[in-house]
Amino acid sequence: MNYKEVTQLFRPDLEKVDRALKDNFLSDIPIVPGIGEYIMSSGGKRIRPLLMLIGARLCGLELNDALIKHCCVIENVHAATLLHDDVVDETTVRRGRQTVNSKWGNDASILVGDYLIAQSLTLLSDDVNPAIFKAFSKAAKLLVEGGLLEFSNARDIHVTEKHCMDVIYRKTASILSLSCQLGGLIAEADQEQEEALLAFGEHFGMAFQLMDDLMDYDSTPEKLGKPVGNDFQEGHVTLPLHHLYHHSKNGLKQEIEEFIQNDKLTRKELDYILDRMRGGKALEYTLDQAHKHMDRAKEAIQTTTFPKPEYKAALLAVADYIVSRHTLSKATLANSTQL
Repeated sequence: MNYKEVTQLFRPDLEKVDRALKDNFLSDIPIVPGIGEYIMSSGGKRIRPLLMLIGARLCGLELNDALIKHCCVIENVHAATLLHDDVVDETTVRRGRQTVNSKWGNDASILVGDYLIAQSLTLLSDDVNPAIFKAFSKAAKLLVEGGLLEFSNARDIHVTEKHCMDVIYRKTASILSLSCQLGGLIAEADQEQEEALLAFGEHFGMAFQLMDDLMDYDSTPEKLGKPVGNDFQEGHVTLPLHHLYHHSKNGLKQEIEEFIQNDKLTRKELDYILDRMRGGKALEYTLDQAHKHMDRAKEAIQTTTFPKPEYKAALLAVADYIVSRHTLSKATLANSTQL
């Protein structure tokens, strides 16, 4: 089974989730449905709901209202974090379109993000399951901590690799692992199955973000839906930049230190850093770390017994898709050498 086949298999379920998501934006305050329609039409792979749906099916549960509701909870929180992040980072383009903060202003972006979080709490309160609420609360706390950790250390090139990975774990892996865990909890999986889904989601989330961090330096604006090198311009020290800095000679180190502190980089300066990145081993190292995490994710599923083991193939196919969606450019492979 490949990723396309998985999306085809779960298309009817995802279409029902999409219809429910649109209902979240029904409000007598015009700006809410206006921005909601804009967000919904901007695309997105619905990876988080897909993981929850597969996890539930793996544990023997077909689509039901509870699953749809909790898929909406996850997507609402994800959308809210993007709205808030775009304000913090002053991002103007996402998925090839103006961001909400760029189109409607920062206040609208923050307030609609808050509205989505409130909607999530309302959905959770409909039928409170202590285990689900506890899992949600823990993941939400980690998510916010990840944002604070990233913000507090912005433009600090001297952070450790552990810091880079911790930000990924809290800010990205926390919600992806929650998606998998909720599928198991709603299906009333046993402890071993729940822990396997949680472990899969954590390592899947780590690999997912590492691939995004890699692509920020080695992809195209068309594929990314935003300018290449955006993380560097916003002062985020991700794993590729950390590795490049700590494996460079003093001259390049000094240049990186100066550039990362400059929030008004010229295109020429940014291209210079991108060339140095593609000429080193940092991207290969990041790709290797992504594959290692995804291998651990797949192992957690493969070594666990589930009621519907035939759906393991679907989960593994999504995992393979995430790490195969980008290969290093020919320029990177040709110029790869320690600086």
